[in-house]
Amino acid sequence: MTQPIAKVSDIIFVRFQLRDLDAQAAYLEDFGMTAVQISDAAIHYRGTGSDAYIYAGEKGEADVFIAAGYRVDTMAELEALAESQGVEIQDGDALIGGKMVRLSDPDGLGVEVYYGVNTLDPTDESVPVLNSGKQKNRLNQAQRFGSGAGEWSMDDEGNMRYALPSSVMRLGHTAINVKDGPTSIAWYHDVLGMIVSDNIIGPDGNVGGAFIRCDNGDMPSDHHTLNVVALPSEAAPFHGTFGHAGFELEKSLDDLMAGHFHMKTTGKYIHEWGIGRHLLGSQLYDYWRDPAGFILEHWTDGDLMTADQPPQDVSIVDVIKGQYGPIPHSSFNMSLPVEAVDEFREALPSLTEMIVKAVEGPKT
Repeated sequence: MTQPIAKVSDIIFVRFQLRDLDAQAAYLEDFGMTAVQISDAAIHYRGTGSDAYIYAGEKGEADVFIAAGYRVDTMAELEALAESQGVEIQDGDALIGGKMVRLSDPDGLGVEVYYGVNTLDPTDESVPVLNSGKQKNRLNQAQRFGSGAGEWSMDDEGNMRYALPSSVMRLGHTAINVKDGPTSIAWYHDVLGMIVSDNIIGPDGNVGGAFIRCDNGDMPSDHHTLNVVALPSEAAPFHGTFGHAGFELEKSLDDLMAGHFHMKTTGKYIHEWGIGRHLLGSQLYDYWRDPAGFILEHWTDGDLMTADQPPQDVSIVDVIKGQYGPIPHSSFNMSLPVEAVDEFREALPSLTEMIVKAVEGPKT
């Protein structure tokens, strides 16, 4: 295997151009992030972890995914990237600091790589204490999330509202839709040093995508930092598009459930998929579409892997099938204007139905 130019050690943020910053700011706060800086030109939001920001939105005339930001651990790696890709090293913005390069992947999706970024003090380092059938760790203490039943209220129209959002800690991964899976997988390995956790095998028996992760040696990394999804030729308008961003929560399942009911009872947002537990990566998940039509995920309790774990070959069916949970809409991983989502879903059958038919073939 080719020696990579650099090895990114983690993902930091996603960056978008947005028409309506106010609507997006309201969504991000309902989603469980905290504002770092808000102006007429841009918004920046952080989690409870140490990253300077995990979401950036810039004012523009269209809703567009700009880039995902990653970090490397040495300046030499950043210099090697700049030289190999023919780009200049630039200063990071006033919030994130450090030095950075801007790259484009094979489908033209933006990638920003940073060294020496600023960090913040975590805002919450408490750890939930959970009791299971065989491990009883919490004694003489009630389990209360937020203010318990006090989070519920009734609005003037008689609708129940749940006040407590999730507590988002960090960005864990993104998913992208690409034209050619092997080409994209090779680029993210050769340039950024990512390694395969699961090769996604399509109905034709070939690799159609992958879950790939940072190579941090003996230090565990998330099961995937990037999900590469190759779409068929008839889906060409979605080649080189953003699929979703997955944000890890601070306090496990309670955090995910609280956020679900908060998002749901606002009555403002489209629920995309969940709640369930993925088969690949194992995380509990809940996906919501933002006002610009992009999908953001709450997740918790995902798998961690060291670099010595070999890649696995998995059926594309396993990507859609959870250990449990609902069948995803056909709009999953598709960036769509919110007003187009219902029509898209009605025009196409469910993803599971399409994929199972493709894998199993027509019944005789």
